[in-house]
Amino acid sequence: MKHTFYLIFLLFTVTSCNNKEKFVFNKTESIHVDTIPIQNLISPVFMTLTDEILTVTSYHSGPMLHFYKTPTLKYLYSTGDKGQGPGEFQLFPMICQNTCSNKLYIWGYTPLSINGFVFHNDSLVLAESYTLKMYETFNQLHIIQDSIFIYSAIPSDFSIKKYDLKSNREVDEISFNLESHNQPFFSSNYGYVAANRSFIIYAYHYKKQIDIYDAVSMKLKKQIIDEYHYETPVFDDNDNNVQQYINIVAGNKYFYALYRGGSRKNSTVNSDVLEVFDYNGNPVSKYTFNICPQIFIIDENNHILYGYSSHFENHLLKCSLDPLR
Repeated sequence: MKHTFYLIFLLFTVTSCNNKEKFVFNKTESIHVDTIPIQNLISPVFMTLTDEILTVTSYHSGPMLHFYKTPTLKYLYSTGDKGQGPGEFQLFPMICQNTCSNKLYIWGYTPLSINGFVFHNDSLVLAESYTLKMYETFNQLHIIQDSIFIYSAIPSDFSIKKYDLKSNREVDEISFNLESHNQPFFSSNYGYVAANRSFIIYAYHYKKQIDIYDAVSMKLKKQIIDEYHYETPVFDDNDNNVQQYINIVAGNKYFYALYRGGSRKNSTVNSDVLEVFDYNGNPVSKYTFNICPQIFIIDENNHILYGYSSHFENHLLKCSLDPLR
């Protein structure tokens, strides 16, 4: 079953589904971010937190999985070479974000496999393995309820898909309208996916808009749209197009949207802002940083952000966030 939201439909439902007004956050805070020198890590791409271990994938190193003990970020070990042998990655590994269990899910050992691991004495132990029916352009991967695979199928299909790993079938999707230019990465509806057990969040890259979906029914729960000036993205002009949201992370209590509000060319090491919302769509808190993370994960239990910025290669970022209420 597809849930397709076309622009005409949105014009009729905007008054009931969204809150088109200036976001008012309960607090705005400036946070100091520490840089932690890290060995064996070059240009991280994905990161996640499982059982107090930070897992980071790296594109330009031999082993592509790196593990660090939190909160100190003490280096543990690296594993996962590229190759065709046992335990090697045929493709670059992508982490499936997971807030529902203590398992680390990784895609990439083969084009069709997702492996679930647990940590035993800080070592990675295979717990389960799933084989997908078919290959697709999997992006922004999430596992919810221990066996439901949520992902962006862009660019092959302009949609968010829901796949049941145990029954090995696609069960639902949310489709978006693609303009006649047929360039999904420069569509006004292009965005980023995050999910937890109950909700799927979609933050638009070129709009100051976030959609909240029910993860079970896949139905739109709420749209939140801030006051802003929309500029139509120009094809293949990544440096000058005005970007709104550039990353999003779903926690159990809140979701965390990294907002730019300008072009990549004009962005600086500290120009991006982290916006925090509850799952009713209410703005909660806004953070500015001396060093803005480009990729990040939130330890909600201990109120710590871990991240990475390309301005500080061979370093990870760490800062404390005040408890949110």
